[in-house]
Amino acid sequence: MASRSDHGIRIPSALEPRKPRGARTHTSLPEGLDHYELRRRLTRVEGQEVLWEYAVELDDEFVPRLAESSPPPFQPIDLEEFFGQPGPVEIEIGAGKGAFISQYATLHPERSLLGIEWTRPIAWFAADKLKRRPQLRHARLLWADANYFLRDRMPPACCNAFHVYFPDPWPKKTYRNRRIMQAPILAQMRRLALPGCRLHWGTDYQEYHESTTELLGGMDGFRLLEAEAEPTDGIMTSFEKKYRTEGRPIYRSVWEILPAG
Repeated sequence: MASRSDHGIRIPSALEPRKPRGARTHTSLPEGLDHYELRRRLTRVEGQEVLWEYAVELDDEFVPRLAESSPPPFQPIDLEEFFGQPGPVEIEIGAGKGAFISQYATLHPERSLLGIEWTRPIAWFAADKLKRRPQLRHARLLWADANYFLRDRMPPACCNAFHVYFPDPWPKKTYRNRRIMQAPILAQMRRLALPGCRLHWGTDYQEYHESTTELLGGMDGFRLLEAEAEPTDGIMTSFEKKYRTEGRPIYRSVWEILPAG
């Protein structure tokens, strides 16, 4: 998600008149360019013990660097080196401010846990929450787009569970292609899944729940285990607590992910 600190991005004032959007005149790549894939680098954030980032590389002029290929060369991380203990790992996609992963990590010190958050200030906030709890060094926070990190850096057959709770529903039809629950990331879940892997899913948005249920039910490798699940280990996210207080319905389910191949 772009922020006001992003280089090269101009956010117009709400008072400025909007210019009409013209028809697209180009539907192909510029001459001599065979893809738009950008180069990304995985680094630990300086001064943070648990926070990493998988960010687009910029040149000296703050222009994103083009990757060698699309997708770029596969560079799987060493799980033991990254987490400080061997895998397998559980991944929360959309960690928010860290309410779930911090409580879940407290209950499961034996598990390597990774929370991925794509909004930079929120990722930093969640990392600070883990940092204040020295006993949670088996958990990591990553500022990244989960689609690219899972594809580029996670080794196959390494995950016992995925957690996706209350992601942005992007309710307007024109924006629904931005939703996290789509076929490409589900294919990555299958690639990473170990036998017995689980997907824990939750939302307060009925249409998103219904479309996700239809998507998962129509894909090979996903089997519904619980259609009306309780909060995982009794842990409610910050959003869930707020929504329950407001009286909104909550939709949770648990799915088995069958390993690909």
